[in-house]
Amino acid sequence: MRIFSSVRTLAGHFKQWFPKRNIIIISERKVKHVPIGGKTQFLTLALVIFGICWAAYSTGSYMAARTVMKEQRQTLRSVANARVETNFNTMFPTSELTTVNADAPGNPTVASLSDPMYTLSALDHNKLFARIAFLERKVMELKSSNEAIIQRVSDKTSGRISEIESIIKQTGLHVEDLKRELNDGKQAKGAGDKANDNTKSEGGPFIPVGTSAISPREYAMYDNLDELAVLRQIIVNLPLGQPIAEAEPRSPFGHRIDPFNGHLAFHPGLDLAGPTGSKIYSTADGTVVFSGLNGGYGNSIDIDHGFGIVTRYGHLSEVLVKEGQVVHKGDVIGVQGSTGRSTGPHLHYEVRYHDQPMNPANFLDAGHYVSQN
Repeated sequence: MRIFSSVRTLAGHFKQWFPKRNIIIISERKVKHVPIGGKTQFLTLALVIFGICWAAYSTGSYMAARTVMKEQRQTLRSVANARVETNFNTMFPTSELTTVNADAPGNPTVASLSDPMYTLSALDHNKLFARIAFLERKVMELKSSNEAIIQRVSDKTSGRISEIESIIKQTGLHVEDLKRELNDGKQAKGAGDKANDNTKSEGGPFIPVGTSAISPREYAMYDNLDELAVLRQIIVNLPLGQPIAEAEPRSPFGHRIDPFNGHLAFHPGLDLAGPTGSKIYSTADGTVVFSGLNGGYGNSIDIDHGFGIVTRYGHLSEVLVKEGQVVHKGDVIGVQGSTGRSTGPHLHYEVRYHDQPMNPANFLDAGHYVSQN
């Protein structure tokens, strides 16, 4: 009975402390009453009290942790200072480090490390030794990082060199021959203008290889970079572009049956047929060396790309460039047609190296690989 009486008493107090209340919300046109029960009021009060207690506990924990960390830093600092003094005393004992007092030349006296000047000197020396050790460690880290960078650059350039050489070989050309062409072209350009020849303007101090700060790995890296620059200069001038868009191959390069007389003949180019009125594009940067009517080729264009390489575009219905004009890869130079010795509208495309015909399909395949990679 006492238990039930206590419960009724608590329930009475609960209703007295947390009676039903209304929150009045007044808007422009109406007034709204929101009832709040005793349980809701009690839970809200409990949450507020819990939040206040948690904030107080967190603040106290943070302040305590901060105090402990501060004491630990002070302890570590005192231990480090004591270790510096101990190391110096170990390396330079007091009995060995004595000197003559210069203030009494007539009657010299011996000074010891108990003098504040020697204590300060000891600390300065230890700081200097620590600084030197730190700098030496940094130098080693930088050297290691530099070697890693050199190795990465060497690996990447070696891979790129192999890739470009493979593309050039795919066309049927020889890398070394093209390098000689490039070198001979530079020499010829220098010989053509003696007054403005700066190809031999060189200088600088003589530093033997043995005394140079450049390591063999760095020399190898620089050689690879030079090699890569030469190969890029070569490949950018190779005719690897598409001379006509959306074209179908008709007659391949090599021996075939002549379409006019039925006899076996050699076809020095590749026939490509596109939609009527298709535009013809330059397959690389170069200079137009012929533009006009050329026998069985009909209206044709020859473009010199350097390195002894010339591309020829035949059977055109319209020629849009002139001799001596500089063109770039992708420039429109003509329109597909059926002029000259032709059975229908198509482009006769040739690639000639020192006036010897090469298979254009190899150049188109190499260009397709370059565009995908």
